[in-house]
Amino acid sequence: MIRMMILPLSIVLLAASGYLHAAQSVPMNPNPDTCSAGLGEHMRTRCKNFNATLISFSGCSFTCKGKNHQDKDTITKPNLMDGLPCGLCMECCGGVCTPVNIDYKNQLALESCAKQKGSS
Repeated sequence: MIRMMILPLSIVLLAASGYLHAAQSVPMNPNPDTCSAGLGEHMRTRCKNFNATLISFSGCSFTCKGKNHQDKDTITKPNLMDGLPCGLCMECCGGVCTPVNIDYKNQLALESCAKQKGSS
């Protein structure tokens, strides 16, 4: 009886350790171009519109740093567009990475926050 419990537990522990190791190797501040080849350029262009440069990227927003007309430092934190994927089964909604709503009754139809805003 004990052998029958130890083997499945060992397999679960081995699988979990591999999962944890893989999760630890993901960078905390990813390069936006790993998501999409044009995402980094899109963010840099938006920062240029604020007379600033891109300094960081995090989930559904990014940070631009520049100087105003009085030569004082400015920080701007624009949001990425709603509906953009930001994680496993997640999307950007109002600058926050939120779970995707799936309607299982309607053949796995997605209810994106971007579609909801467009229809209201």
